[in-house]
Amino acid sequence: MRFFTRLIFALIGMAFAILFAIGVLCWLALYVVFACLRWLTTGQKPQVLMMWQQIQAMRKGMQTGQGASWSSWSRSSDGQWHEAHGHVSNGDHKADVIEDAVVREIHDKRRLP
Repeated sequence: MRFFTRLIFALIGMAFAILFAIGVLCWLALYVVFACLRWLTTGQKPQVLMMWQQIQAMRKGMQTGQGASWSSWSRSSDGQWHEAHGHVSNGDHKADVIEDAVVREIHDKRRLP
């Protein structure tokens, strides 16, 4: 009797594990479809893709001996990651990319006579 109880609990546990794995795979497939549709409609790349591109660019920078660090990379308006030290995208469109900007509020100092 003890053997059958363990067998039943083991089968139930495996069934829950399989259902959980199937649920995670279905969720992942739905997310991939949603991300692709959003990419096609809005042009905004999925976060996973942008992170992968950043890691690949950093790995390439480390292999060439540039010693790239996390702080030297910034995201431009097109969603791509670029180095902050003069990297310009080689696209056909001519867009001005502002790498670094400081905004300060200027107050007129008026003095009474």
